[in-house]
Parts: sequence; structure tokens; C-alpha cells
Amino acid sequence: MLNKSKQSYKLAAKLALTGLLAVSSMTALSHSNVHAAAASASAGKNAQNDYIKSIYKLASEGKIPGLNAIAGKTPISAVHYKWGEPDVGGDLKGNHYEGYNLGMGKGEYSFGVNKSGVIYDLRNFGTSIDRTGGVKSLTFASVIKSLGTPKEVRFTGKDKIYVYHPSKAYELKFVGPSKVAKGKIAHIDHINVYAGKANT
Repeated sequence: MLNKSKQSYKLAAKLALTGLLAVSSMTALSHSNVHAAAASASAGKNAQNDYIKSIYKLASEGKIPGLNAIAGKTPISAVHYKWGEPDVGGDLKGNHYEGYNLGMGKGEYSFGVNKSGVIYDLRNFGTSIDRTGGVKSLTFASVIKSLGTPKEVRFTGKDKIYVYHPSKAYELKFVGPSKVAKGKIAHIDHINVYAGKANT
């Protein structure tokens, strides 16, 4: 009987120890999950901040992400050569816009073209398929956090436009809705790099 009692005691001690280890493992696991989630959120915010700053740097050179074109310098014929005829606006004369939707997560782009055939406005609409990255993931708040308050805010139709001046030659515009439903966050619809001197 004494032997059985010792065995029961040992079994109970093992079970208690196992339970204690399981609880402490779960606690450690939940702490590591919290830390991982916090690190992931922090990394996401840092990545978004870096992305916005890279947009600004490219804009200072007259460029936008995803394109080799330079506003005010690249002829639209170079885009036609690379991507073919545009989905919208290819048969227009004078100052006009041409648009390309490259499809399935590859993005949508638009070009303001002057009467000489030089691109004066580059637009990147990002992709509508994955809004967790790229242009569509940005908000006006994230832009301000990365670049500071814009020197100019414009309103056109239903759009609000934050205007930055990364260089004398170019304007960088973050365009999104001027109003959103209560409880919603206004995400950026597209970005522009505009070369005003080329818009002739």
C-alpha cells in the first residue's frame, strides 16, 4: 500500500509538473506571439515609411516606382515601344492622358503627354488586387508621418491632393478621397510626379 501511495504521489507530482510546464510554455508562447506581432507591425510601419521616402527620392529625379520614365524628358513613344498602345487615350492629339492597366497585380499607370509627345505627368495607381503593399496601402496620415505636413493641399472634385516639392522641377502628389465614410480611413488612390515646365 505504501508503495502504491508513493507511486500515486510521484504520478501526481509528474502531472502537476507537466501542467506547470505546459502553462508556462503557453505563457511564453503567447508572450513571443505578442512580441512577434509587435515586431511585425513595427517592421510594417518602417517598411511603409521607407517606401514613402523612396517615392519622394524618386520624385526628386522626376520618377515614380515601377517606371524608368522621367517626367519632362521621356517621350511617350518610349512607353509605346515597351508596352504597346495604351488602353486609354492613345489616339488623342495635343495635351492628353494615356493609361495602361498591366493587369493581375502588375499595376496601373497613366501619363500626361504634351503636344510634343513628352510625358509631363507620371501617375502610379498601384494595384487593386493587393492593397497591403504599394501605393494603395498608404494613407494621408502615413504620408504626413514620413514626409511632414505638405506645403499645399488641393481639392479637385472628390479628391484631396497632398503636394510636396522634392525638387524645383517636380511636384509629388499623393491623391486620395477628400471624404470617407465614418470609421473608414482614406487611402491613397495614386501618386503623381508632375513636371510643370513640360506641360506646354
